[in-house]
Amino acid sequence: MLTYTGHSGSFNGDGRLDLLVRNAETSELLVYPNSGTLNGLDTYGEPVTIATGFRSDHYVWVGAGDFTGNGKADIFALTAEEQAYICLNENGLQGLDTLTEPIHVGGRLPEVAYDTIALADIDGDGITDILGRQIDTSKIDIIPSGGDVDGTDSFAAPTRLATIGATDIPIGAADITGSGAVDLLVLHDNGELALYRPPAEGFDADGEPLGDASYVTISHGWDAMDIISVTDINGDGRPDLLGLRSDGTLLAYVHTGTFDPANPTAVFRAPVVVAKGWHDVDAIS
Repeated sequence: MLTYTGHSGSFNGDGRLDLLVRNAETSELLVYPNSGTLNGLDTYGEPVTIATGFRSDHYVWVGAGDFTGNGKADIFALTAEEQAYICLNENGLQGLDTLTEPIHVGGRLPEVAYDTIALADIDGDGITDILGRQIDTSKIDIIPSGGDVDGTDSFAAPTRLATIGATDIPIGAADITGSGAVDLLVLHDNGELALYRPPAEGFDADGEPLGDASYVTISHGWDAMDIISVTDINGDGRPDLLGLRSDGTLLAYVHTGTFDPANPTAVFRAPVVVAKGWHDVDAIS
């Protein structure tokens, strides 16, 4: 059963997307540097601790994203009080000196709240935006980055992106098909991972769909994962996927480099084990 979605970033600024991991037992945030090559258990290097005290009962969601456009991954965190914070990464991977102190960037809005969060660069400007599913609805909003981390002015007002199925979970957004536009990734409750296609009729002035959406299934069996993260393991510019099973095994699904509309489930290669024994991990980004 999925409990977490993630999004990778480059902590040392070399363009390779590293792994941000939280150890739920120690409350530490660790970065596993990306080697740049899919190589089994050697795909990622030895972990570097970048923060302590990130207890899961306080910081209920932690993810990586570049919120300034400097090419280095920052940290986005949501608290149990539904407040959002960003810890900036200004100088690269420097152990416990990697991140600044948390900057409060917002919280629950009076008119809307979200029960699922994902990170993605929706508009392709190199700065990470937020995807949110409105609580108890099927409505997916984009919360665009304002281009600078400036307190509660860091993000623009939410806009409607999609309306999905009642039991669907938005995983993130990435250009799976190679069209140059990002695709919304959706996990169905039957374990299918699919690309969302908006209704041909479009949307009304309030962002409500005028017809039914459609989906293109690209993979099966993802209900066996506790965590799913969107990344790029080998630096080819194609999105890859990571899935953490309940037995602590982390699997990498690397993009083949092509997308065949007649055979969409062939878009990812067979999974490769890239980590084992991650029983205490409750967040991967």
